[in-house]
Amino acid sequence: MDAHKFDAEFAQDVRRSNEATHKVLVGIAACERERHFVVLGFGSVYDWLIKRHKFSESAAHRRVQASRLLALVPEEKFTSGEVNLSTLTQVATTVRKEEKRTGKRFTAEAKKELVAKIERKTSAQTEQLLAAEFPEISTAKDSLRTLNTEESRLTTDLPAQTRAKLERLKELLGTTNSAEVLDEAFAALLANLETKGMPRETTAKLLPRKLRRYVIQKAQTCEYVDPVTGQRCNSTHNLQVDHIIPKAKGGTNQLNNLRCLCRQHNLHAAELVFGREHMNKFRTVRERSRDYVAYH
Repeated sequence: MDAHKFDAEFAQDVRRSNEATHKVLVGIAACERERHFVVLGFGSVYDWLIKRHKFSESAAHRRVQASRLLALVPEEKFTSGEVNLSTLTQVATTVRKEEKRTGKRFTAEAKKELVAKIERKTSAQTEQLLAAEFPEISTAKDSLRTLNTEESRLTTDLPAQTRAKLERLKELLGTTNSAEVLDEAFAALLANLETKGMPRETTAKLLPRKLRRYVIQKAQTCEYVDPVTGQRCNSTHNLQVDHIIPKAKGGTNQLNNLRCLCRQHNLHAAELVFGREHMNKFRTVRERSRDYVAYH
Protein backbone atom coordinates (compact mmCIF):
# COMPACT_ATOMS: atom_id res chain seq x y z
CA MET A 1 0.00 0.00 0.00
CA ASP A 2 1.20 3.51 -0.81
CA ALA A 3 2.50 5.27 2.33
CA HIS A 4 0.30 8.34 1.80
CA LYS A 5 -2.81 6.22 1.35
CA PHE A 6 -1.92 4.23 4.47
CA ASP A 7 -1.44 7.47 6.43
CA ALA A 8 -4.79 8.86 5.23
CA GLU A 9 -6.65 5.69 6.25
CA PHE A 10 -4.89 5.65 9.60
CA ALA A 11 -5.93 9.27 10.18
CA GLN A 12 -9.54 8.23 9.63
CA ASP A 13 -9.13 5.43 12.18
CA VAL A 14 -7.71 7.90 14.70
CA ARG A 15 -10.64 10.24 14.16
CA ARG A 16 -13.14 7.40 14.61
CA SER A 17 -11.32 6.47 17.84
CA ASN A 18 -11.57 10.07 19.07
CA GLU A 19 -15.27 10.15 18.19
CA ALA A 20 -15.82 6.95 20.19
CA THR A 21 -13.93 8.40 23.17
CA HIS A 22 -16.00 11.58 22.96
CA LYS A 23 -19.21 9.50 22.99
CA VAL A 24 -17.99 7.60 26.07
CA LEU A 25 -17.22 10.86 27.89
CA VAL A 26 -20.67 12.23 27.04
CA GLY A 27 -22.18 9.06 28.51
CA ILE A 28 -20.10 9.35 31.68
CA ALA A 29 -21.22 12.97 32.13
CA ALA A 30 -24.85 11.90 31.72
CA CYS A 31 -24.46 9.04 34.19
CA GLU A 32 -23.01 11.37 36.81
CA ARG A 33 -25.47 14.17 36.13
CA GLU A 34 -28.53 11.89 36.33
CA ARG A 35 -26.93 9.75 39.08
CA HIS A 36 -27.79 6.55 37.21
CA PHE A 37 -24.89 4.81 39.00
CA VAL A 38 -26.79 5.11 42.29
CA VAL A 39 -29.86 3.30 40.98
CA LEU A 40 -27.63 0.64 39.41
CA GLY A 41 -26.08 -0.17 42.79
CA PHE A 42 -22.74 1.62 42.68
CA GLY A 43 -21.33 4.13 45.14
CA SER A 44 -19.85 6.43 42.52
CA VAL A 45 -19.48 6.85 38.79
CA TYR A 46 -15.90 5.56 39.29
CA ASP A 47 -17.20 2.29 40.78
CA TRP A 48 -19.65 1.98 37.89
CA LEU A 49 -16.87 2.29 35.31
CA ILE A 50 -14.47 -0.03 37.15
CA LYS A 51 -16.82 -2.77 38.35
CA ARG A 52 -19.47 -2.74 35.61
CA HIS A 53 -17.48 -1.74 32.55
CA LYS A 54 -14.03 -3.08 33.58
CA PHE A 55 -12.03 0.13 33.25
CA SER A 56 -8.81 0.28 35.23
CA GLU A 57 -8.77 2.74 38.12
CA SER A 58 -6.50 5.15 36.27
CA ALA A 59 -8.56 4.93 33.06
CA ALA A 60 -11.78 5.57 34.98
CA HIS A 61 -10.21 8.54 36.78
CA ARG A 62 -9.04 10.14 33.53
CA ARG A 63 -12.40 9.77 31.84
CA VAL A 64 -14.47 11.07 34.75
CA GLN A 65 -12.22 14.10 35.15
CA ALA A 66 -12.30 14.84 31.41
CA SER A 67 -16.07 14.36 31.19
CA ARG A 68 -16.60 17.20 33.67
CA LEU A 69 -15.03 19.68 31.25
CA LEU A 70 -16.22 18.12 28.00
CA ALA A 71 -19.02 20.64 27.37
CA LEU A 72 -16.42 23.40 27.21
CA VAL A 73 -14.71 21.74 24.23
CA PRO A 74 -16.35 21.90 20.79
CA GLU A 75 -16.80 18.33 19.57
CA GLU A 76 -14.77 19.02 16.43
CA LYS A 77 -11.73 20.08 18.46
CA PHE A 78 -11.87 16.81 20.42
CA THR A 79 -12.45 14.50 17.48
CA SER A 80 -9.68 16.23 15.48
CA GLY A 81 -7.28 15.78 18.41
CA GLU A 82 -6.69 19.48 19.12
CA VAL A 83 -7.75 18.68 22.68
CA ASN A 84 -7.49 15.09 23.85
CA LEU A 85 -8.33 12.90 26.82
CA SER A 86 -4.94 13.32 28.48
CA THR A 87 -4.69 17.11 28.25
CA LEU A 88 -8.32 17.61 29.25
CA THR A 89 -7.75 15.40 32.28
CA GLN A 90 -4.70 17.45 33.24
CA VAL A 91 -6.79 20.63 33.22
CA ALA A 92 -9.63 19.04 35.19
CA THR A 93 -7.26 17.68 37.84
CA THR A 94 -5.51 21.05 38.17
CA VAL A 95 -8.81 22.91 38.48
CA ARG A 96 -9.94 20.52 41.23
CA LYS A 97 -6.68 20.94 43.16
CA GLU A 98 -6.76 24.73 42.85
CA GLU A 99 -10.37 24.87 44.02
CA LYS A 100 -9.48 22.71 47.01
CA ARG A 101 -6.45 24.88 47.79
CA THR A 102 -8.23 28.23 47.56
CA GLY A 103 -11.77 27.23 48.56
CA LYS A 104 -13.09 29.09 45.51
CA ARG A 105 -14.85 27.54 42.51
CA PHE A 106 -13.76 28.26 38.96
CA THR A 107 -16.37 29.96 36.79
CA ALA A 108 -17.39 28.30 33.54
CA GLU A 109 -15.71 31.14 31.66
CA ALA A 110 -12.42 30.67 33.54
CA LYS A 111 -12.47 26.95 32.76
CA LYS A 112 -13.22 27.65 29.11
CA GLU A 113 -10.28 30.06 28.85
CA LEU A 114 -7.97 27.48 30.43
CA VAL A 115 -9.13 24.75 28.04
CA ALA A 116 -8.56 27.08 25.08
CA LYS A 117 -4.92 27.53 26.14
CA ILE A 118 -4.14 23.82 25.81
CA GLU A 119 -5.38 23.41 22.25
CA ARG A 120 -2.81 21.67 20.00
CA LYS A 121 -0.49 21.13 22.98
CA THR A 122 1.13 17.88 24.04
CA SER A 123 0.78 16.50 27.57
CA ALA A 124 4.27 17.78 28.42
CA GLN A 125 3.47 21.25 27.09
CA THR A 126 0.16 21.26 28.96
CA GLU A 127 1.92 20.27 32.18
CA GLN A 128 4.37 23.16 31.76
CA LEU A 129 1.57 25.62 31.02
CA LEU A 130 -0.46 24.57 34.07
CA ALA A 131 2.62 24.67 36.31
CA ALA A 132 3.23 28.26 35.21
CA GLU A 133 -0.44 29.20 35.71
CA PHE A 134 -0.72 27.55 39.14
CA PRO A 135 2.76 27.42 40.72
CA GLU A 136 1.44 26.84 44.23
CA ILE A 137 -0.11 23.48 43.43
CA SER A 138 2.11 20.63 44.55
CA THR A 139 3.08 18.23 41.80
CA ALA A 140 3.63 15.41 44.27
CA LYS A 141 1.22 12.50 44.10
CA ASP A 142 -0.49 10.46 46.79
CA SER A 143 -0.91 6.96 45.42
CA LEU A 144 -1.30 3.37 46.56
CA ARG A 145 -0.11 0.81 44.00
CA THR A 146 -0.38 -2.98 44.31
CA LEU A 147 2.98 -4.67 43.76
CA ASN A 148 1.88 -8.27 44.28
CA THR A 149 -0.54 -10.32 46.37
CA GLU A 150 1.46 -9.58 49.53
CA GLU A 151 2.69 -6.00 49.12
CA SER A 152 1.57 -2.53 48.01
CA ARG A 153 3.52 0.70 47.61
CA LEU A 154 2.29 3.92 49.22
CA THR A 155 3.61 7.25 47.94
CA THR A 156 2.57 10.33 49.86
CA ASP A 157 3.75 13.68 51.24
CA LEU A 158 4.55 13.97 54.94
CA PRO A 159 4.49 17.32 56.75
CA ALA A 160 7.56 17.96 58.90
CA GLN A 161 5.70 17.24 62.15
CA THR A 162 4.39 13.93 60.82
CA ARG A 163 7.85 12.84 59.71
CA ALA A 164 9.18 13.72 63.17
CA LYS A 165 6.54 11.45 64.72
CA LEU A 166 7.47 8.67 62.32
CA GLU A 167 11.16 8.93 63.19
CA ARG A 168 10.39 8.98 66.92
CA LEU A 169 8.25 5.85 66.59
CA LYS A 170 11.08 4.11 64.75
CA GLU A 171 13.34 4.87 67.69
CA LEU A 172 10.84 3.57 70.24
CA LEU A 173 10.14 0.41 68.24
CA GLY A 174 13.80 -0.15 67.41
CA THR A 175 13.31 -0.36 63.65
CA THR A 176 14.24 1.55 60.50
CA ASN A 177 11.33 0.08 58.53
CA SER A 178 8.49 2.59 58.04
CA ALA A 179 6.07 -0.19 57.08
CA GLU A 180 6.55 -1.86 60.49
CA VAL A 181 5.78 1.43 62.23
CA LEU A 182 2.63 1.95 60.16
CA ASP A 183 1.46 -1.59 60.89
CA GLU A 184 1.89 -1.04 64.65
CA ALA A 185 0.19 2.36 64.48
CA PHE A 186 -2.75 1.07 62.45
CA ALA A 187 -3.23 -1.89 64.80
CA ALA A 188 -3.26 0.42 67.83
CA LEU A 189 -5.71 2.82 66.20
CA LEU A 190 -8.06 0.03 65.13
CA ALA A 191 -8.00 -1.49 68.63
CA ASN A 192 -8.90 1.91 70.04
CA LEU A 193 -11.79 2.49 67.61
CA GLU A 194 -13.37 -0.93 67.38
CA THR A 195 -16.34 -1.53 69.62
CA LYS A 196 -16.60 -4.59 71.83
CA GLY A 197 -19.84 -6.54 71.73
CA MET A 198 -23.26 -5.54 70.48
CA PRO A 199 -24.49 -2.18 71.81
CA ARG A 200 -27.89 -1.84 73.42
CA GLU A 201 -30.77 -0.68 71.30
CA THR A 202 -32.22 2.63 72.31
CA THR A 203 -35.38 4.71 71.97
CA ALA A 204 -33.37 7.93 72.14
CA LYS A 205 -34.17 10.50 69.47
CA LEU A 206 -30.58 10.68 68.26
CA LEU A 207 -28.73 7.54 67.21
CA PRO A 208 -25.92 6.90 69.73
CA ARG A 209 -22.40 7.00 68.31
CA LYS A 210 -21.64 3.51 69.60
CA LEU A 211 -24.67 2.03 67.84
CA ARG A 212 -23.85 3.91 64.64
CA ARG A 213 -20.27 2.60 64.75
CA TYR A 214 -21.48 -0.95 65.37
CA VAL A 215 -23.78 -0.95 62.31
CA ILE A 216 -21.02 0.37 60.04
CA GLN A 217 -18.34 -1.98 61.35
CA LYS A 218 -20.64 -4.97 61.09
CA ALA A 219 -21.47 -4.26 57.43
CA GLN A 220 -18.09 -2.76 56.48
CA THR A 221 -19.47 -1.79 53.05
CA CYS A 222 -22.60 -0.16 51.60
CA GLU A 223 -25.51 -2.62 51.73
CA TYR A 224 -27.56 -1.14 48.87
CA VAL A 225 -28.64 -3.73 46.30
CA ASP A 226 -30.13 -2.92 42.90
CA PRO A 227 -33.49 -4.77 43.01
CA VAL A 228 -33.33 -5.43 39.26
CA THR A 229 -29.79 -6.77 38.79
CA GLY A 230 -28.89 -7.79 42.34
CA GLN A 231 -25.77 -5.61 42.14
CA ARG A 232 -24.59 -4.70 45.64
CA CYS A 233 -22.76 -1.39 46.00
CA ASN A 234 -20.04 -2.53 48.47
CA SER A 235 -18.52 0.96 48.54
CA THR A 236 -16.42 1.75 51.60
CA HIS A 237 -16.48 5.52 51.00
CA ASN A 238 -18.50 7.89 53.23
CA LEU A 239 -20.42 5.12 55.01
CA GLN A 240 -23.49 6.24 56.95
CA VAL A 241 -26.27 4.62 58.96
CA ASP A 242 -29.70 4.71 57.34
CA HIS A 243 -33.09 4.07 58.93
CA ILE A 244 -34.92 1.63 56.66
CA ILE A 245 -38.18 3.14 57.87
CA PRO A 246 -37.25 6.84 58.35
CA LYS A 247 -37.60 8.35 61.80
CA ALA A 248 -39.99 10.89 60.25
CA LYS A 249 -42.22 7.99 59.21
CA GLY A 250 -42.18 6.29 62.59
CA GLY A 251 -38.96 4.29 62.26
CA THR A 252 -36.99 3.28 65.35
CA ASN A 253 -33.36 2.84 66.34
CA GLN A 254 -33.75 -0.94 66.59
CA LEU A 255 -31.01 -2.85 64.82
CA ASN A 256 -33.44 -4.46 62.38
CA ASN A 257 -34.33 -0.95 61.15
CA LEU A 258 -30.74 0.13 60.62
CA ARG A 259 -28.48 -0.49 57.66
CA CYS A 260 -25.16 0.78 56.36
CA LEU A 261 -25.23 2.86 53.16
CA CYS A 262 -22.72 5.08 51.41
CA ARG A 263 -23.68 8.76 51.21
CA GLN A 264 -24.93 8.46 47.63
CA HIS A 265 -27.27 5.58 48.42
CA ASN A 266 -28.39 7.14 51.69
CA LEU A 267 -29.49 10.19 49.71
CA HIS A 268 -31.06 7.96 47.06
CA ALA A 269 -33.06 6.06 49.69
CA ALA A 270 -34.26 9.36 51.16
CA GLU A 271 -35.19 10.68 47.71
CA LEU A 272 -37.45 7.66 47.18
CA VAL A 273 -39.36 8.68 50.31
CA PHE A 274 -39.15 12.47 50.40
CA GLY A 275 -38.39 13.38 46.77
CA ARG A 276 -35.26 14.69 45.07
CA GLU A 277 -36.21 18.37 45.33
CA HIS A 278 -36.46 18.15 49.12
CA MET A 279 -33.25 16.12 49.51
CA ASN A 280 -31.25 18.49 47.29
CA LYS A 281 -31.18 20.80 50.30
CA PHE A 282 -28.94 18.28 52.07
CA ARG A 283 -26.51 17.64 49.22
CA THR A 284 -23.23 19.51 49.11
CA VAL A 285 -22.63 22.29 46.62
CA ARG A 286 -20.10 20.04 44.87
CA GLU A 287 -22.64 17.22 44.54
CA ARG A 288 -25.34 19.55 43.21
CA SER A 289 -22.96 21.13 40.74
CA ARG A 290 -22.18 17.76 39.18
CA ASP A 291 -25.82 17.51 38.06
CA TYR A 292 -25.28 20.32 35.58
CA VAL A 293 -21.52 20.73 35.25
CA ALA A 294 -21.49 19.03 31.86
CA TYR A 295 -23.71 21.76 30.47
CA HIS A 296 -22.06 24.84 32.00
